[in-house]
Amino acid sequence: MINNYFAVAVVSSDPRAAAEVALGMARAESRHRRTVVGDLVGDLAPLSELVQSEDPHGISDSFLYGISLSSIGREVPNEKNLVVMLSGTEPVFDEEIIANRRWERLAAGFGEVGALLILVAQADSPGLDALLDRLNGVVLVKDAELPAAPEALVLARVAAPARLTVHRAKPEIAAPTPAPQPWVRRHIWPITGVAIILAAGAVGSLGYFTRTPATAKPNPAVAKTPVIALAETLFVAPPVNPEDASSAAAFSVEVVAANTAEAANLELRRIGGALPSATITPVPIGTERATWYKLVAGAFPERRQADSLLSSLRAAKMLDDSSGSVIHAPLALLVDSLPSQSGINAELKKTIDSYSTRGINLYALIQRDGGARLYSGAFERTEQAGGLLKALRASGVKPVLVYRTGLAP
Repeated sequence: MINNYFAVAVVSSDPRAAAEVALGMARAESRHRRTVVGDLVGDLAPLSELVQSEDPHGISDSFLYGISLSSIGREVPNEKNLVVMLSGTEPVFDEEIIANRRWERLAAGFGEVGALLILVAQADSPGLDALLDRLNGVVLVKDAELPAAPEALVLARVAAPARLTVHRAKPEIAAPTPAPQPWVRRHIWPITGVAIILAAGAVGSLGYFTRTPATAKPNPAVAKTPVIALAETLFVAPPVNPEDASSAAAFSVEVVAANTAEAANLELRRIGGALPSATITPVPIGTERATWYKLVAGAFPERRQADSLLSSLRAAKMLDDSSGSVIHAPLALLVDSLPSQSGINAELKKTIDSYSTRGINLYALIQRDGGARLYSGAFERTEQAGGLLKALRASGVKPVLVYRTGLAP
């Protein structure tokens, strides 16, 4: 479920449970990529029990004293590609650390090299909302909601961790100790003052996290550790405007459904200029959750209006008599809005064009007060919006799911 992400948080009011879920995820992902689990709570036993080192330095020492990340990562014995970062010698439950902008640079670095960063945090962590804004999303454990970060992108909810067993190698069959590597720091670091590593240095140190040790051997016992079962689809919060459900522009025409985004975009370029409120909506279909891309046009409060649009498209030979259908799609992702103003159509075109240059296609609906809302997608059900929500957030915008209202300009 998280194979397309590179930096996520696992959060719970029960931090031990969060750590156990994080380890289940990490063990699954470490089978095919370097995975690092970090403790943002402090002395979490499920993580510290995996580390065989007397060096106490960890995340707090890196953020407060400038110790490099390559010095605080601890290889988990007998588990290929799995690294743990402990909390460190200073309290890590601190907004200066948790909300630090450096996490954004680190997350980007993990993405560039194809690795995965999993941070374990407590639900009431100071600065949690800022941290989650810098990552791809959050997995919630036990908790239904996250009051400290209500707008966070929830990737999945896990009711409880599976039982995790720590497997320790017996001394007589322990793997030979590898020769010391350049990144190992066995001495005690002096406190040199508060220093945050710059982005270049931070990303450079990720080479350690993405390296696969030649001596690492999979442990058959560990391979049997249960993997945490996550939701198949991205969790999407309910519409923020339930009061608009009865007046939503709920009816549209599905012009075409394609199994690739390129095919849908080609059709949009071909006839999009003649379609009102045209949008491409990625929707998972079937038991295998294969993504299809639907070109949808129109946004009407009454079905007869959508029927009329479909008839006119067929009459104009833009669709043949058996193509197209009227659908019920009251939901959309709200990306932007404009206040009522003179010349709003020109301002709308300017705004939509600015998003288009970033690869974000929007459509506008005029509201009763004369303002406009800019939407992307058209969905029948909340969970269908997950794929587009993820893509838009990756493009740097923060849409919210709403009942779409208004009329085409």
